[in-house]
Amino acid sequence: MSEDDDIHLIPVTWIKQYHFCPRIIYYLGVLGYKERVTESMAEGRDLHIDEERRAKRRKTLAGERKELTRGFWSRVHIVSERLGLYGSIDEVVEVDDGLVVVENKFMKSSKKPHSAHIYQAIAYAMLVEEFFHKPVRKAVIRYVRDGRSFELRVTDDLKKHVLWTASKIRSIIEKEKLPRIMNRRRCRSCGFQRVCKDV
Repeated sequence: MSEDDDIHLIPVTWIKQYHFCPRIIYYLGVLGYKERVTESMAEGRDLHIDEERRAKRRKTLAGERKELTRGFWSRVHIVSERLGLYGSIDEVVEVDDGLVVVENKFMKSSKKPHSAHIYQAIAYAMLVEEFFHKPVRKAVIRYVRDGRSFELRVTDDLKKHVLWTASKIRSIIEKEKLPRIMNRRRCRSCGFQRVCKDV
């Protein structure tokens, strides 16, 4: 399935993009642009393959010593007509008290995880719950470059915010209205910076 398919199905990566900057949704969903692949993005893809190999050998959740794993799945692609979302989850891990979604980020961490990464991980947790018919009580965001992980509880409030985000994304596409820039400091690291200047 491609991002060009029916609008009612939104890629989870767009949930992340919306929280980085809603304008990106306009470029992707209305104008049909593709994000420019930066050098760091290409490097991240290579690191992703290496990380996937390491993850398959791990006996504990996210490589830490806290919880032993009972099952592991990587690159799980899930489509949900009910949620109107689809995506590929980096890792789904089964531990004693249920399933855990692990989202790997190939960058250094900051003091706390970025909201875009949180809502992306929660959206994946929602897909995993539906596909596996089991609750996902937590998600782990791993920042591979410095080996730091953040554990999130998957709450009803966070799930509601993901669905709210999906409705905002659909609204941008249906109304074809260019959103305003929410945070200009992020423009420097945005793959759409050049396009955005011309609009």
